[in-house]
Amino acid sequence: MKKFTILLASLICTIMLNAQSSKEVLDKLSAKAKTWNTLSADFSSNLVDKKNNKNIKQEGNIKIKGKKYTISLSDYQIYTDGTTIWTYDKKSNTCTIDNLKDVKDGAFDPSEIFTIWEKDFKNEMKNSNATVDGIACYEIALYPNNPKGKSYHTIMMYIDKGKNELAKAVVKTRDGGEISYRIKNIKPNLPLQDGDFSFQKSKFPKVEMVDNRL
Repeated sequence: MKKFTILLASLICTIMLNAQSSKEVLDKLSAKAKTWNTLSADFSSNLVDKKNNKNIKQEGNIKIKGKKYTISLSDYQIYTDGTTIWTYDKKSNTCTIDNLKDVKDGAFDPSEIFTIWEKDFKNEMKNSNATVDGIACYEIALYPNNPKGKSYHTIMMYIDKGKNELAKAVVKTRDGGEISYRIKNIKPNLPLQDGDFSFQKSKFPKVEMVDNRL
């Protein structure tokens, strides 16, 4: 009985230390990110959807300013000013306009990538000695308190120990898919203008505009 009590106490202490350390790591990540007025970063993404036999890899760039962001991919350019979202299809020279709230639908918000854990999430240290491409990282799981309102059930965060920066995020969707983002070349506090986060029709000759807003 004594051994069991000691083992139980040790297990409880370990769980408490892990919970505390995950919060400390995330606090440092948020504190650093909040010193950035703007951000530009390159990334690679990999969508794995076994149900539909999909494995899609892309390279891109994201720029963030508050709730505004733009994402550049090989075939698409996405702009949002926090209210409206424009999706430009380079191949067809077509731009679709939507209200951001209508298409968000509980999905992962790129503008919150460095601070998403702060609202309505539980966090858990999964591995304090993980690596991403040889970089020492903390592996922390985020679980939404209201998973039914999200298109995903878990976000795995890999935080660079040396830089206190996000190295990788893996979003596990409710339909069994997985989207991973490898973050590279983070450049904070660039002089980004508000106009960078909306579609400038004059720059795209003969573009077809499709407005889905009600």
